[in-house]
Amino acid sequence: MATAIALGFALFAWWILLRVRLELTAEMIVMVNPWGTQRLPWSRVSAVSLGNWGAQFHTTDGFKYTAYALSDLAAGTRQDERFADVQRIAEAQLRSGHPL
Repeated sequence: MATAIALGFALFAWWILLRVRLELTAEMIVMVNPWGTQRLPWSRVSAVSLGNWGAQFHTTDGFKYTAYALSDLAAGTRQDERFADVQRIAEAQLRSGHPL
């Protein structure tokens, strides 16, 4: 039992200390997720949506990258308001085809 509690605490601390985040720069999207950091250039993004696991960036080659920083797990609630800001920036980026 103590091992299970210690494991649960370790996983929780790992998740919190990792500080999942989403950064939108002029050139790319930086997603820091529990298993690593992903960098996605805006030129590869074709659409953005909000799924149960966070913001999903769809690429021109058919792949999908998920930013867990906007997931239910990241803050305990769905991130609709924050996602609206991300979507507004992404749409402007996709329309212009130029850096922010």
